[in-house]
Amino acid sequence: IIEEVSARNRIFVESFIGSLVDFAFVNAKSLILEIEKSKNPQPMQQLAGNAKWLPATPTIGIFETACNLGFKTPSSGSKELENERLDTKIVTVKEVDDIEPSTCALISCLRLIASSSIRLNFSERRRKFIDVLNMLLDSCKKLPILITVVAVIRKWLTEEDGRFGPLTRGEREDFLWKMISFDYHDLPQVASNALSDMVCITAMGACGYNLTQLQHRPNDVQNNAHEFKISVSQPSQDILRDQMIRKLFVTCLLSANFRLRSMAVVIFGTEQNEVKVACDSLESICARDVLTGNNSISGRSPFDILRQLLSADYEGLGKRLWTTIFAEILLACSDHSDGAYLACKQSEHQLFEPREKSKTVKRARGFLRPTQYQASKQQVLHTNRNNDYILNTTYSTFQKAILTERARKRFGRGRCLIAMRTLIHGCVDTCQLIFCCVLKAAWQNIPTNERRASLIKPMESLLSRPYHAQFLKIRENSRINAIQSILGVILHLRPLPSLDVFLIRSLASNYSCQREVLSYFEQHFTVLKRNGLEVNISSSELIQSILHVYKTLGDDDMIVSINSSLSTFKGTKFALSLDMYGFVIKSTDAYLALIDRVDGARKDFAPPEFELSVWEDRWVKGYKELSQWHLIDEFAASHGDPELMMECAWKVKNWDKVKSLCASPSVIASLVDGDPVTKMSEIFLAIHEGKLSEVENLHAQTAQLCLHKWQLLPSIGTDSNPHKVLLQQFQRLVELRESSQVMVETSSHSSGRTIPDLKNLLSSWRHRVPNSFEPISVWEDLFLWRQQIFDAVTSNFSWSEPGTLATLHDRPWTCISLCRTARKHGLKEVSMLSLSNLTECAMDVQDAFLKLREQVFTYRNATASHLKGGLNVVNSTNLSFFDARQKAELFRLKGFFLDALNDKTSSNQAYCNSVQICPTYSKAWVDWGNLCASLFVITRKKADNQPDAKLESTKKSNQYLAQAMGCFLEAVRCDASEHSRDRIPHCLSMISNDGAQYGILCQTLEARGVLLPAWVWLPWIPQLLTSLCRIEARAVKSIIGEVVKDHPQAVYYSLRAFFLERRDVDRSRGQDADSKDEESLLSVKYAELLMSNLRKLHPILWSKLEVILEDLIIRFRPSYEAELLATITALLQKASSRVELKSSKEEKNKEEHSLLESYHTTLKRIGMKFFNKEKPDGSKSRKAVLFHAKYASMFECDFLRQQTGPNGAVYSGPASIPELVERLKRWKLMIEYQVSRVPSSCKLQEASPSLAWYSCEPPDLWAGACESKSFTISKSLNEYFPARGNELCQVSQSSALVAAKTSSHAVMMAANSEGLGGHAGGGAGVVEIPGQYAPTSSGMLDIRPFPELHAKLIRFEPTLEVVTNSTKQEQIVRRISMLGSNGRQYKFLLQLAIPYWTRTDERSAQLHYIMGKVLRKDIRSCKRCVTVKPKVVIPVAQRMRMSSNETSHQSLENVFHKIQGPSSNQLISHFQETVNDRLREMKGADDATKAKVKLEVYQEICNEVVLPNFFTRYMTEMIKDADHLFQFRKVFTSQLAANSLLQHAFALVERTPVRFVFCTKTGQMISQDFRFQYNQGLLDKHKVPFRLTRNIEELIGPFLLQGVFIPSFVSISSAMNDKRSIFEPMLHILLRDDIISWYTSKSNPRNDHKSRELEVQLSDRIWKNVGYVQERVEECSARLVEDASKEAISENPDPVDSKVRQLISVATNSDNLSLMSATFQAWL
Repeated sequence: IIEEVSARNRIFVESFIGSLVDFAFVNAKSLILEIEKSKNPQPMQQLAGNAKWLPATPTIGIFETACNLGFKTPSSGSKELENERLDTKIVTVKEVDDIEPSTCALISCLRLIASSSIRLNFSERRRKFIDVLNMLLDSCKKLPILITVVAVIRKWLTEEDGRFGPLTRGEREDFLWKMISFDYHDLPQVASNALSDMVCITAMGACGYNLTQLQHRPNDVQNNAHEFKISVSQPSQDILRDQMIRKLFVTCLLSANFRLRSMAVVIFGTEQNEVKVACDSLESICARDVLTGNNSISGRSPFDILRQLLSADYEGLGKRLWTTIFAEILLACSDHSDGAYLACKQSEHQLFEPREKSKTVKRARGFLRPTQYQASKQQVLHTNRNNDYILNTTYSTFQKAILTERARKRFGRGRCLIAMRTLIHGCVDTCQLIFCCVLKAAWQNIPTNERRASLIKPMESLLSRPYHAQFLKIRENSRINAIQSILGVILHLRPLPSLDVFLIRSLASNYSCQREVLSYFEQHFTVLKRNGLEVNISSSELIQSILHVYKTLGDDDMIVSINSSLSTFKGTKFALSLDMYGFVIKSTDAYLALIDRVDGARKDFAPPEFELSVWEDRWVKGYKELSQWHLIDEFAASHGDPELMMECAWKVKNWDKVKSLCASPSVIASLVDGDPVTKMSEIFLAIHEGKLSEVENLHAQTAQLCLHKWQLLPSIGTDSNPHKVLLQQFQRLVELRESSQVMVETSSHSSGRTIPDLKNLLSSWRHRVPNSFEPISVWEDLFLWRQQIFDAVTSNFSWSEPGTLATLHDRPWTCISLCRTARKHGLKEVSMLSLSNLTECAMDVQDAFLKLREQVFTYRNATASHLKGGLNVVNSTNLSFFDARQKAELFRLKGFFLDALNDKTSSNQAYCNSVQICPTYSKAWVDWGNLCASLFVITRKKADNQPDAKLESTKKSNQYLAQAMGCFLEAVRCDASEHSRDRIPHCLSMISNDGAQYGILCQTLEARGVLLPAWVWLPWIPQLLTSLCRIEARAVKSIIGEVVKDHPQAVYYSLRAFFLERRDVDRSRGQDADSKDEESLLSVKYAELLMSNLRKLHPILWSKLEVILEDLIIRFRPSYEAELLATITALLQKASSRVELKSSKEEKNKEEHSLLESYHTTLKRIGMKFFNKEKPDGSKSRKAVLFHAKYASMFECDFLRQQTGPNGAVYSGPASIPELVERLKRWKLMIEYQVSRVPSSCKLQEASPSLAWYSCEPPDLWAGACESKSFTISKSLNEYFPARGNELCQVSQSSALVAAKTSSHAVMMAANSEGLGGHAGGGAGVVEIPGQYAPTSSGMLDIRPFPELHAKLIRFEPTLEVVTNSTKQEQIVRRISMLGSNGRQYKFLLQLAIPYWTRTDERSAQLHYIMGKVLRKDIRSCKRCVTVKPKVVIPVAQRMRMSSNETSHQSLENVFHKIQGPSSNQLISHFQETVNDRLREMKGADDATKAKVKLEVYQEICNEVVLPNFFTRYMTEMIKDADHLFQFRKVFTSQLAANSLLQHAFALVERTPVRFVFCTKTGQMISQDFRFQYNQGLLDKHKVPFRLTRNIEELIGPFLLQGVFIPSFVSISSAMNDKRSIFEPMLHILLRDDIISWYTSKSNPRNDHKSRELEVQLSDRIWKNVGYVQERVEECSARLVEDASKEAISENPDPVDSKVRQLISVATNSDNLSLMSATFQAWL
């Protein structure tokens, strides 16, 4: 009633002001109390990390609410959160329409009071009303009330004349701050936009823009186009300069209301010098219609806009992604008057345009400019503006729309930009991309560097604002905060702004942008270095900041490499190299020797302070690994390091010191800084002192600190060391909580004299241990605390019996596990120290045996006296307490010591006793086999020295080999573990010692090979198939037959291709075959028999596979033009490389004549292949006839027609090599034109209807669903459930596992009886995606394949792609996509290739498979997360294969083509022609002159044509996010190290840019065309060991080169060298098959007998190649050091990885690169 009357008579309300104020105060207070009571208090452990959700922009909140994408979990009893999951209409009805009476009364009361004169009178009533408004703004969560309060404040804020209202300065600032910092967390995302709009209206009203009417419909822009009534007043300058007003106005720029935001952008764009323009211009701006696109900012330069943006205050948007404002403002000020145009690349036929020569640019004030990174001439052209010119591309429809808009003269209105400005508010990724583009453009358009430099200070000021940390209080959907966003864009600015190093360094750890900061620092470092500044010194702020960031990331390799580069003493570099590769004992000795040398006070040895600190820090870290805590404690006390003293104190059980340190100021300061490790020490102390009631609270506080640190970490990558550290701390927190519970439980039971049940806890602790490759310090952090808990438990139950007491702790297992891990890390002292803790500890027989075993192991790999000591320990052991398996292990160890002491006979007897005691103990069989193999070597050497007894010695040595083979195969039969299966290649390698007879080795393989599980042979299928051509064919046939039965799809493709290949060889012999030589046909007969068996055993599967392969072979063969183009291109490259001037004319004519004869022979073969006149036309297809008619006569005229020269000589084809090259070029261009007309894609239905119609339903995934019948019935029970865990520990299987085993077997038997599985069909008859068996597929566990888990072929994708072959750029191939049952697409290229190439790729996959197995077991490689994966290559026919290929696979050639346009082949011709022209002018140039000319031309191409950073530019465009790009670079670098090692060790064929293939998603290197370089059958060396050209080096950067590439290279080499004895036979069979295949490809096909003769002739060369590879691997591994302390203080100590560093210098040397073949393209 009062409100209605007051509407007519404003004075009426004055009589009730006092009552209204009191009513408002009481009602508001009760409302706040009700809200507080409705909140559900949660315990602190549940609040940990429970940050509230707030989207990056309000618009995203609306979208996610509409799509139900918000991930906020509602708490029990919270109705507001439940309402947020409803749609917009329901939320509006519940929170606006259905208002409670008390709320309505409060709203009316507020309105009445606001309309009264109370605002003008400074009375108690006014103060009370101000308190009510403050109270509601602080705590009220009801939107109607908040909107009313904001409306009241808006009315009181300013007067109509533009001056401040009646609020005091303090009241005004208080209200404005509350509106700026509104907490939208607990408000619905959609409905809260009404409040946000009211705040925006208030801000605009304060600036002179009065919106008198507003309908809150933010999504309906068109209906709201004319619902605003705007009046403009001239505000006072005080209001415009008010800081709070400006902060509040900035929040309007992120409003979800499109119209309000657009008006705010226009208003923001009119501000100049922080003062508004005249009132009349404001009215004209507000009169614009935002829907017509005229709301852009005009008349402002990018410099002015950037300065204004950088100077703005975004404190009110600290929880949002305020960089969206940057993107929109910069888009709004862009010039779009000429409409939109599409851009296309330059024509590929256009010649290279040389880049601008780089000029010397000094470091300007405030920014950096790379001298080598001058922009190239523009490589992007606009499309023709003619309406008739429309490209036939993917974007042709879009281009038509643009041209139509232009024709109708409707362009230039900015509708596209409006759409983009709206889109960036709804998608964070899109916003970041556009932000990067517009900021780069604005930065480049600033006219002078001085003006750019003037923006540095505002940029630094903006980055240093503390309000950016508000993002930690919320939980965003976006993975990027504002600091990450702006730093990620700064990385792309050129010239690079030179920001304050300490500022950027502080941002790294405070805003989880470590990788962005590192990328910036690396660019900064590179630019400074290229400008001639000395930055690689220890005093450099930049290098120290880089080191600091890597320390926060915990990247030890990078830390060591940077310290090494900053060190001046070679002894420091030597010690750091030992430290890097895990030589802990030797590195600590080296550091100690260096420190002692300083303490000796020698005047000639004065190291810098930096190196002294490095020695001490690394010495402390090394002694932590050696568990020397007492010495570390003394060091910490002498240096006053409280954190280190705290760590030592609790580990040495000095709890008094821990207690005193917890009260020290330095420790308290670290707690204030949020160090969870220090806080954890308080938990240790509380548990030790029995204050168990405090543990829960301390645990929750520590969890909060850990979660806070987790939130500041970058995204998880391949090698996320800080995440590992925090996860380990979380694990320790869990165990600390469990420890407190154990102490509570044991205390209660001890007082009652009862025994608690701790079995479950101890069992969980056994399974909760670090990885085996983790540092020993990580293991000790966990195990030392466990031992203290075990000591406390033991002391509480000292009254119980020893046997009972042993069940309450797990000290023996803990100590033994730590001992085993330390032994594997090469720390024998730590191992012995751990075992010494078990001197007075009761343990069961199993633990006692494990302790004895570890004690014996400490004597291995030592001197003769230590070996005898180990043998004495074994001999003195009482075996009566142990079971058969444990006794067998002790006899095995005895045999090892006797063998090491060269007592072969006693060793043989010990191994014999071991396998007699336990015949199924595989390790004993393996070691016995190794002994027999060593006896073979000894006997063979004696036979070589005694020619008279050679026959008898050979027979005896073969018997040893047969025994070794029998032992190895028996080991696999007993236990098919990786350790046993590694000897299978040795068995295949030793068969060659049988010679030409089917001897004892073949008989052993035949007898025992079939007893093994079939799946163990899968990685060696290629060798088994080639063995069908050898003397052991009969034995191998049986083995392959078992594989055919059990795993048909693993062998089908290779077996089919092998059969067709050998059949062709047999047919090619024709009538020349010797009918008596039946053995020459055995391989064909055996292969045909195996194919027949496969067809009989698996008829349904065979029929499906045959139909698919027949279609692939017939319908997807490349066209005749494509084949001819590939052939001509290969011949052209070969001929072009021969165009080189000789020193003498006679030499030139002689060589040219022989080359022409060779090329003529090749051309005749090409003519016979493509234009065979003898073949009747009726047998040719229509395409073949047309092809013959079009090209046959021209080919014969150009290359085969006989001519008579001037001297009367008759020759065929071209008369000289240059003429031949010109004709080949002409043919290449002609065929290229025809091939280029092929469409890039087509429908599969048109190419192959049968494949398009193929469809299959995936089978059920129960165990054995896809197994063959023979495998399911005979071997499933033994192999499907392999034994797990330690083979020496017999752990009883749970009832659940037994039940699973029984039920699974029952299901398999039922399925077989019903005909659902086995040979007849079912799961075994379903076609799988090829390449899912070893060696083309490898995982973390190398175990038996489970076909039911393999992806099944569901259908083929309907679109067939036509792409350029990645290895042969001129070859057009088809890419077919298969859809698997796992929902993933598998893409394969259908390529033509000779059999040698396909077999080489198979061997490459085997090599990567072997290498992956070695790396998985190596501690150093696992620590660095170094892995390799094989490439899938599936043979389809003799000359056709399927090669796995993804769209993300790119070659260096493709990268160059996409960045610089033309093909790099033009550069090859340019290089060759330029070199020949200059040599021709010199006449009679020697080798040195030729090398000088090549170097000059090479440098010209590098400086003037090819960009030095096109690879980096491409990856920057592909991966916009700086964090992901940094991770890619790191993974790519480690993968490149593995690939480079293989290039160097195996002397690969030139790694041209076409063969340098990588994955842009994962960084994995793809081993493309992995073929070896032979010179008369021997591996040939290259001048350049591997490809590390300047663009690759630029992408990697100097820090990753030193800190990732070199350590990864050396670690892989060391891992392979450590497995030298296992690796040698693998190398032998791989290199044997490769060289024979290489010889066969160079000559006529050979039958089996001739192939065996060839193998005998090449035997010596094969073993030389094996030695060559092993020598290369050994020299690249970490050098062994005898006396590290002595070498560290010597005059010139070399790092242990010096060989790899030399190889890098050779690979990057310009002189060496210029001498490489032109096809290598060293300039890329």
